[in-house]
Amino acid sequence: MRFLIMLEQTEAGFAVQAPDLAIVTYGETIEAAKRAACEAIQINLEAYQDAGQDVPEGQAVLSHLENPEFRDLLFTYVEVPEPKEKMAA
Repeated sequence: MRFLIMLEQTEAGFAVQAPDLAIVTYGETIEAAKRAACEAIQINLEAYQDAGQDVPEGQAVLSHLENPEFRDLLFTYVEVPEPKEKMAA
């Protein structure tokens, strides 16, 4: 699954958001921030699965690009594997 993330450089590294899932995390480098985002997204997807809920629909990237609050952020995508079906106990 592909998810949009937004990176912002800070004094300590890079803050990263996955806006369609309301996730915020951090990494000291861009690659570390992307890995942290992937891990947070995977946990979030598993939580949706455990709750029996659908993952929210992603907004069009243009809606994020046009948002003045996101003007100075770096946009990219990360690939996250779909959660595996859990076996019944």
